[in-house]
Amino acid sequence: MTKLSRKERMQKAQEMAGISFWVDLRMGRLTKYAIQKQVKHILALAFRYAILICLGFVVINPIWTLAKSTFTDPSLLTDKSSMWIPPKFSSIFFNMARSRSLMNYLPSLGYTLLTTLVLTILQVLSTGMAAYSFARLKFKGSNILFFFVVLTIVVPSDSIMLAQYAAFRNFDIFGLIGLINGTGRGLNMINHPVSQFILAGTGMGVKSGLYIYFMRQAVRGLPISVEEAAHVDGAGFLRTFFSIVLPSMSGSILTVSVLSFLWNYTDTYYTSLLNPNELHLAYHYSALQANIRWGINTAASGKAEWLAQIDSNSPYVQNSTISACALLVVIPLLIMYAFVQKRFVQGAARSGLGGD
Repeated sequence: MTKLSRKERMQKAQEMAGISFWVDLRMGRLTKYAIQKQVKHILALAFRYAILICLGFVVINPIWTLAKSTFTDPSLLTDKSSMWIPPKFSSIFFNMARSRSLMNYLPSLGYTLLTTLVLTILQVLSTGMAAYSFARLKFKGSNILFFFVVLTIVVPSDSIMLAQYAAFRNFDIFGLIGLINGTGRGLNMINHPVSQFILAGTGMGVKSGLYIYFMRQAVRGLPISVEEAAHVDGAGFLRTFFSIVLPSMSGSILTVSVLSFLWNYTDTYYTSLLNPNELHLAYHYSALQANIRWGINTAASGKAEWLAQIDSNSPYVQNSTISACALLVVIPLLIMYAFVQKRFVQGAARSGLGGD
């Protein structure tokens, strides 16, 4: 006989309790307390499902609106008789080809995915090692340093924008680079992804302070006895971190990786400040939002006749075009989340955010 898990046993017990309730109700054997208890259970269940339905609507409605605007026939964009389903679908190839042309989609997608993947790896490694250090290493000033980590979460990024730009406009390390190249000046790393890689690798990337706090709590929830045994066997800091700590907190690592990938993929702050490259999808999309008419005219010039005939002055066409571009930006994230959502939720639940 197959052994049931705890969750399956609880579900089966609830089902049996529900059957027993209705049998007792028909037989007239229920007490007032049992009826009140069952009514409270039904009301709590109804409230839970109402909350889930409302949250689901909040999440799904924007994506559904984008899809509806994207696949509505251009001649019926002004028709408001249908709220959820387009009255007439346009050619999928027309909408996707128009959006791909505007976004330079395939090269931009490849560049964005590659740079985002590098940023995610660097950020997970740097924040993971910092979190392990704060959780396990006791040294003078560690609490003060962790206080500054928390400040990076609280202080707005805009307040240090000028300092970050100046640092990478003339990047140097204690004057060594200027001494080596003989000019006395550092390197100009603006308009290059290396500037973002340096920030991610040193724990100063997008939301890095939040990741350090998140993983510090996860490390503090792990039993320290295994790490002590590794130290007795001669394992150092790095070997203990990579061989024991990382495998033990794989769920939290996956959660941080997904969040880091998501926020770096959609980041426009550091991209526009340090590496304003039109091959970055989020940056290109924000530029199109600012001047969609110019974008449509630029894409239509010299292209096929069906693309050149777009009415760039129509606000409905502009809105449909922006919706199609936004949908193309979001689709890779939806595909990624579909594969990792189960482990992502488990990692968030076991991350130790409720620890001391």
